[in-house]
Amino acid sequence: MPFRFSQVATRALAPSMRLIEDRRSAPVRGRDTEFRLAQQNMLAYTFDTSIPGWGPPGLNGMPFLEVAKQPVVNAEAEGQLLYGADFNVKGNAVAKVTGDIYEVLTSAILWETAAHWNAYMCGGVWPSAPRYSRPSVASSPARQVAVLNLPRKYDWVRLLVKEARREIDAIRAELAKRELTMPTSTPDIAIVVLPDDVRDDDIWRTSLGNLSRFGQQVIAQAHRRVEGRIEPGEIILAMALKSSLRSDRLYQPLYEANVMQFLLEGHLKAPRVEFEVHALNADGTDAVNIYQAASIHSAGTENAHRAVRELYKPANATQIVQRFLHFLNDRMDLVTDAARPPRHPPLPSQPSLFR
Repeated sequence: MPFRFSQVATRALAPSMRLIEDRRSAPVRGRDTEFRLAQQNMLAYTFDTSIPGWGPPGLNGMPFLEVAKQPVVNAEAEGQLLYGADFNVKGNAVAKVTGDIYEVLTSAILWETAAHWNAYMCGGVWPSAPRYSRPSVASSPARQVAVLNLPRKYDWVRLLVKEARREIDAIRAELAKRELTMPTSTPDIAIVVLPDDVRDDDIWRTSLGNLSRFGQQVIAQAHRRVEGRIEPGEIILAMALKSSLRSDRLYQPLYEANVMQFLLEGHLKAPRVEFEVHALNADGTDAVNIYQAASIHSAGTENAHRAVRELYKPANATQIVQRFLHFLNDRMDLVTDAARPPRHPPLPSQPSLFR
């Protein structure tokens, strides 16, 4: 399939793989939706041969806003081709799907990067193309990482080992006695150091190569393979992704970051948990200044730090890869070969999705 829309390729698609779903004969209850954007098909169609950052130079260097919007451009072109003047999709539906595509696409770029990183950490060869600098830290299986695209309404606390979850439950129980709560919002992406009992799974060192329906499934389900296995100090980076950052939503990521850092750093004594906000567009907001706010639990201490590490607007996929590799070089240099202390009983291993 081409990256850009092709009438020939589109007409050859099976109806189940089309980018537009005609709902006129099967209306959605309570809605007036006539045509629905098929997000998974849009990604599979647009990125069927490569993933940005690990594909051809033209794709890797293209402005990332254009890359993220291309699936919607392709879907709208299909709608015009197949349905002509009847085709119509509401703006709020386009905005929602664009945001979801941005999230999955970023997850895929990071996944590919982590797969190459992990393979190198286990003695593999660093790819010669695209030309990225090989890791500067010494190779070690203990320095492998996982990219977790967390589903909506998923409580990230479920990733943690049982003892850590118990401590957080105790905090919440004390608050409940006073009719108080501490809800956790879900970061879109979490980067974790691989626990020793899942390091041998080939999934973490396997490149996807594209965003087929299967590749999307691998990314969406990866968090299940480490659920209940992550020590507090193994969550090293969390990301909130917004296709468009609005003034009335600036404080949501700030809350997410503060709660994560309060629980992990403040109560579970984990090293600093980095939290970033990624946005395709933040124009017209005061985000740069607002995100200079200190993490509440660290304020007033000699270790005070920002809650949101950075507001990042990606220029292109190459920059996303390079920036992630730079982060891994800095952070994973702190990880040693020593095995972590056994704080929970081993969980049964899971078969690889690639077998």
